[in-house]
Amino acid sequence: MDAVVDLVQLGLDAGILALCCEAVFRQRAEGKARDFLLFPILFLFCIVTRVNFTAGKTMTASFQGEGFEILPVNSLAGLLFLVFALLLLNSIYFERKSVGYIFCGTMAAFSVYLFVKCLCVVLAAVCGASGTLLLTGSRVVSLCFVFLLFCTPFFERLRRFVRAGDFTVGIISANIAVLLMSVLSVLSFDVGRFLSHLWLISMLLLGLLLLDSVLLFFHQRRVQERKRIHMVEQYVPIVEELISQVRAKQHEFHNRMLAMEAAVASADTLEDARRQVAALSEGIALSPNDRELLSCDSKIIAGMLFGKIKQAEAVDIRVEMQLQGLFKKTAVPETVWIEAIGILLDNAIEASPEGSTIYITGRQNGGYLELLVSNPAPAMSNTEFMALFCKGVTTKSGQEGHGFGLYNILRMTEQYHGKIITRNERKADENYVVFGVILP
Repeated sequence: MDAVVDLVQLGLDAGILALCCEAVFRQRAEGKARDFLLFPILFLFCIVTRVNFTAGKTMTASFQGEGFEILPVNSLAGLLFLVFALLLLNSIYFERKSVGYIFCGTMAAFSVYLFVKCLCVVLAAVCGASGTLLLTGSRVVSLCFVFLLFCTPFFERLRRFVRAGDFTVGIISANIAVLLMSVLSVLSFDVGRFLSHLWLISMLLLGLLLLDSVLLFFHQRRVQERKRIHMVEQYVPIVEELISQVRAKQHEFHNRMLAMEAAVASADTLEDARRQVAALSEGIALSPNDRELLSCDSKIIAGMLFGKIKQAEAVDIRVEMQLQGLFKKTAVPETVWIEAIGILLDNAIEASPEGSTIYITGRQNGGYLELLVSNPAPAMSNTEFMALFCKGVTTKSGQEGHGFGLYNILRMTEQYHGKIITRNERKADENYVVFGVILP
C-alpha cells in the first residue's frame, strides 16, 4: 500500500512539472502524440531522485519513502540532478536552438513549480494536514492550482517574457528557483523547519519579487527603446526620401513662380495672363497624402506609412489617408502604433483587388486616438469579424505562418485597455470592411 501511495505522489510531482513545462514552452494550440511522452520521462526522473545509492563492497539501491513532503527530492544533489535533467530534456523535447530560451523557460517553469509546491504545503500544514494527507493532499492542490494558472493568461505572458532570453530575463526567471532551492537545502527539506522560518522566507520572497519588478520595468523600457531605435533606422531614411521629393517640388515651385511673373508681365490681356498662369500652375500642388504625412507628428510613423503607400502602388492599389490625431501625445508607444498600423495595412493590401482604394483615417475621440483602415471586401457578420481575431485564424490561402496579426492587435488593445472596431460600410456603392483600434 505504501508503494502505491509513493507512486501516486511521484505521478503527481511529475504531472505538475510536466504541466509547468508545457505551459511555458508550448507554441501551438493543439497537442500532438509526442506531448504525452513528457510525463513518463519526468516520472522516471522523479523515481531516480527517490532512490538512495550506497557504495560498499557492492552497489546497493533502496527506494526512500519518507522526507519528501515538499519535493520528490530531499537533498541538494537530488535537486541539482532534477534541474539539469529538466534542462537537458527541454532542450531535446522542445527543439529550440536558442540556449537562452531553453534556460529561461526551464528556470521559469521550475520557479513556478517550486513556488506552488511550497505554497500548497504551507497551506496544507496550516490547515492541520499531516502524514499521508499532507504528502498527497498538497500535491493534488498544487496540480489543481497549476491547472488553473494554465487556463489564465499567466503562462501566455510568461511565454512572451522568456522569448527574449537575454541576461535580465535569465536572472528574473531563475532567482526565485535559486532562492527556494537554497532555503530548502539549508533547512534540510524539513517541513517543520520550513514553517518555523516562514516569516523570514516570506520576507525574502517579497524582497525578491520587488527586485524582479524593478528589473522587469527597466527591461521593458530597454526593449521599447531598442525597438524604437530599430524603427528609426528603418523608417527615417524613408522620411528623408519624402522630404527630398518635397524639396524637389519646392525648387519646381520657385521656377514656376518666376515663369508666372514673366507671363503676367508679358501678357497683352488679362484673359491671356489667366490662361498662361493656369497652364503653369497645373500639377505643382502637393498630393493630399504628402500633406498628411508631413503634418504627422511622428516622423517614424510617417516613414512607415510612406513605405506602405509605395508598397500598395506597386500592386496598383491607391491609399488615401486623413490623419488628424497626434500619435506622440498618446500613452501608447510609437512602436506599438507602428505594429498595429503595419498589420492592418498589410491585411488590407493583401485582401484588396488591383485598382481599388484603401482608406486610412486617424482622429481624436475624446482622450483616445481612433485609427481605422478600410478596404473593399464582401460584407462580414459580427461572428466572422470576431473569429478573425482568434489565434491562428486566417482567410489567406496558405495557413502556415498566418493568423497572428489580428490576434496580436487584440493583445495590444487588452494590454493598453483600448477597443477594437470592426464594421461594414458603403463607399461608392461598394462594400468596405473596416478594422481599427481605439487606444489611449
